[in-house]
Amino acid sequence: RKEISEIKVVATKMACAVLDRAIQVHGAAGVCDDFGLARAYAKSRSIRIADGPDEVHTNLIGRFELKKYD
Repeated sequence: RKEISEIKVVATKMACAVLDRAIQVHGAAGVCDDFGLARAYAKSRSIRIADGPDEVHTNLIGRFELKKYD
């Protein structure tokens, strides 16, 4: 369960970072429908919220880590 939360946080943040950079590189074309980058960014960002915000998963990871030392 901890690993799933870690993957959800890291993978979605990385996807948003990659798409953000791709949009930046393409300039104005990055936000039009020609490349689909804006749509992909919107989907990637919504996934970060749909299954619980990153903060929820980060808190869960922290609780699992603290349980190791109880």
